[in-house]
Amino acid sequence: MESSIERISEVECRVKVEIPWDEVSGRLSAKMKDLQRRARLPGFRPGKVPPQVLERMFGKGVREELAQDLVQETFQTAVTRHETVPLTQPVVESHRLDKGTPFTYEARFEVPPKLEPKDYVGVPVRRRPAKADDAKVTAELERKREELAEVRPLPEGETREITAPHDVWTVDVEGELAGQRVSRKDVQIEIGSTKNEPVPGLAAAMFDTRLDQVGSIRTLRFTPPADRVRPEFKGREAVLQVGLREVKVKVLPELDDDFARDTGEAESLEELRTKIAERLREADGEEAERDARRRLVATLLERNRFEPAPSMIAREVQAQVEQTKRQLANQGLRLAALGMNENQLAQRIAPQATFNVKAFLLLDAIGKAESIEVSDEDFEAELVKEAEESGQNLARMRATMEKNGQLVLLRAQMREERILDFLMGKAEITEADDPAEDHDHDHAGHDHDHDHAGHDHDHDHAGHDHGHDHAGHDHGHDHAGHDHGEGGGGEPA
Repeated sequence: MESSIERISEVECRVKVEIPWDEVSGRLSAKMKDLQRRARLPGFRPGKVPPQVLERMFGKGVREELAQDLVQETFQTAVTRHETVPLTQPVVESHRLDKGTPFTYEARFEVPPKLEPKDYVGVPVRRRPAKADDAKVTAELERKREELAEVRPLPEGETREITAPHDVWTVDVEGELAGQRVSRKDVQIEIGSTKNEPVPGLAAAMFDTRLDQVGSIRTLRFTPPADRVRPEFKGREAVLQVGLREVKVKVLPELDDDFARDTGEAESLEELRTKIAERLREADGEEAERDARRRLVATLLERNRFEPAPSMIAREVQAQVEQTKRQLANQGLRLAALGMNENQLAQRIAPQATFNVKAFLLLDAIGKAESIEVSDEDFEAELVKEAEESGQNLARMRATMEKNGQLVLLRAQMREERILDFLMGKAEITEADDPAEDHDHDHAGHDHDHDHAGHDHDHDHAGHDHGHDHAGHDHGHDHAGHDHGEGGGGEPA
């Protein structure tokens, strides 16, 4: 077999292949004999149809079938000889299979672009100083208060008549929203909170409930907040029969040293505040570093303009679509819960996917230019570390990771991190706060510490989780009518 390859565009090649007739003739004869054995034609006994009749009636189809077989059998070998990595199956442009002459074909296929990265040293990068925002410290203290809160019976001699914030009602809910049935039993609704609401806005609708209505059923009519429901429920009225089974009150601990000790983290409130601030500052520093790396990658892509193969983008888009569908399926939902179909989601994802692919290709090219690799020793050390941190047996963990393709993923992630470490080490970093309106994230909502690594992107850039919920939603709830842009499922699905 002889072959040659020519590059016909930045992301497409054409292969020309010639296979000697003596390697083809036996295959063609075998196919014709098999056809003769199976052919059933009027006027001829089974297996006795003359070859010239078979040739006249079926010869063209048999040769076409053999040509397809030969292309599939020889294509990979032909391109491998020329150290070319195909991203797609060959599209045959022409072929010729005539008796006594070599079989020839030409086929085109997509390839990764050839990159010669430039201007990647000394890139100016802004990185904001790490901060521990007072509001976040307060919010974390409140979260801990919520964790240590107690739900108690109403105090003896309670004088108020109307429910108030922190009252916790145990209710049964029956009714409908926009024609869809709502049915929940034994639900705890906290006045002043939106947690556990079968329908968004239920707690607010109960604001005027009297404490002496325990044991009765209230009919509530209200329109759920537009920003918390899916499009099909916006502006629609909910009609619910709410059985008021019980009311208690949630008591939050005082913010004092006793509270700090109860958390098990500190001996005083001041010490607890300090520890929380330190954790937040550390986390914010990590986020600041990720932001800086995003800006670095975006700048590099501006300096190194190229277009990846369409198939790479298509695979990345499809991978992210499938990831979103899996996330929804884990909540018992479908894409309709996001108010879009698969094509609409793909269009929404496409810019992110394009950035992902470009970033991977450019970082990979820089890594090759700088001979950045992960040694076996470092890789083994990382495996040992992960096994210790997760409390797993190293051999068992390795076997599982190898089976799932995660060993390749981990090694590529480590390599990409090293490439980014190298680039940040060579960058001209300026420590400065974010501008009032920072549009850096418009380039991509990805963490380039981890985004693109771990995949054989020459073959299959898609099919991987790049660290994001590409639908942009928290699907951690299961309540009726909720907008999954805010988080939640929907009982009226």
